Amino acid sequence: MKNVIVCGDCGERELTRAIIRTCTKNGGALVIDGGNIYQTKREPNFCIVTACTLTSISCSGIMVFGKALCQIKPDIALSDMICITDSENTDALHLLQKQRCNHVVTCSMNSRSTVSISGIKSSSKKLISLQRSIRRLDGELTEPYEFYAAVSEEIAIYPLLASCAVMLLSDNQVCDEYDIG
Repeated sequence: MKNVIVCGDCGERELTRAIIRTCTKNGGALVIDGGNIYQTKREPNFCIVTACTLTSISCSGIMVFGKALCQIKPDIALSDMICITDSENTDALHLLQKQRCNHVVTCSMNSRSTVSISGIKSSSKKLISLQRSIRRLDGELTEPYEFYAAVSEEIAIYPLLASCAVMLLSDNQVCDEYDIG
């Protein structure tokens, strides 16, 4: 099971909903969301933990940063995590730099981001670009390439790209299309 922690997505929680829907569609999820725990498939591929407040981590996996980092303990150890953040989220980038986190995937329309949108085929299909190599959870390298994200409803750019990054990091094979939130 692949661990995914969604941290600092307080308020509307669009990022959290997108990650949960994406993981549910792509292998199922055990979700620990505040006081609620539920499972979407009998043997899910993902364990998703959501947290507005985070004081410690005792696992490895993927951490997806939302915008509200004020509730994250600044000396938390992130060495075993692959971290995903919006490339415009300076608070997260400073925290990751301070933690000397070596596995950071940035997402935005910025040309320097790891994952970006490179085109739109239709309202339900977006062309996504992996702009530099990333090391997946299984330790293998995925080289830059483009793929489609099939979306069932309108979704903001960062939740879309972060969901794509979770799929890229957790998949053991390169896919031409992912079903996203």
